Amino acid sequence: MKSEDDRRIRRTKSALKQAFISLLSWKDIKEISVRELTKLADVNRGTFYLHYRDVYDFFTHIEEEVLAEFGKFIQTYQNHPPLQLSLLLSLFQYIAENVQVFQAILKTGETKFLDRIVGICRPPDEEEFQRLYKNWTPEHYHYNYDFIAHGCVAMMRRWLEQGMPETPEYMANLAERMIITCLENFR
Repeated sequence: MKSEDDRRIRRTKSALKQAFISLLSWKDIKEISVRELTKLADVNRGTFYLHYRDVYDFFTHIEEEVLAEFGKFIQTYQNHPPLQLSLLLSLFQYIAENVQVFQAILKTGETKFLDRIVGICRPPDEEEFQRLYKNWTPEHYHYNYDFIAHGCVAMMRRWLEQGMPETPEYMANLAERMIITCLENFR
């Protein structure tokens, strides 16, 4: 019985998520009501309130889910330089596989999502940054990291806004080349 309950909860949450993403594609979050969301998802409002306080709480859960996935990618590669192609490729593939979620999140002006991604990827301290990026001195650690991280975020945003005309592989290679060029020319 427990397995059936879990499956039902996952289906319900998935239906709500798809309905929410659909609504966000043409409405602002503050214009979306629980009634409208649950009707589109074909879910009882009471069921919605068992899991979430309101539409904003639901949106926060979606953001947290995506950030947790980003965190898993970072942990997988944490003993390697963050510019490693396989990490960049994994991230761009994840974005491509979840394009509607990313577009919905980025469309919403009430989020700090991109800043949080930058924070998740940040090496824990200057020494770790130095270990990952040989020949860099830690004195400009924050400037260096912010320049690279925000540049990658801007690339991702532009890629999404343009409808992802390039493949994830192309974007990962482009990001890696830009990061390496930056690292090699600023020593």
